[in-house]
Amino acid sequence: MPEQPFRVSGTRHRLLGKQIELQLAPGFVLKFTPAEASSLSFALVAVRDGISPEREIYMSPVASDAAFAGTVLDHGMSIAMPAGTLELDWLGVGLLAESLAAAIGC
Repeated sequence: MPEQPFRVSGTRHRLLGKQIELQLAPGFVLKFTPAEASSLSFALVAVRDGISPEREIYMSPVASDAAFAGTVLDHGMSIAMPAGTLELDWLGVGLLAESLAAAIGC
């Protein structure tokens, strides 16, 4: 499997408990609660599979200073970052959704 331009891992916050970290670029990490990661994973699958007509996915996680802002395109998704965008095709969107779901189960 080719290397992905993102990294998903589990960690613990001393007050909030289990957290899912999504690193989209060096120095740009979003921290989600399991419920937030689950919602984002479901939303990604819904737009990928054409179930949802939404053209944007936005989430401001409680434990992060930054937000997830993804624009749905015909060929995938463009995710806003401080230094530009991360472009994912539909395979990459699916892998991101699967990675988030897998990290929740850890």
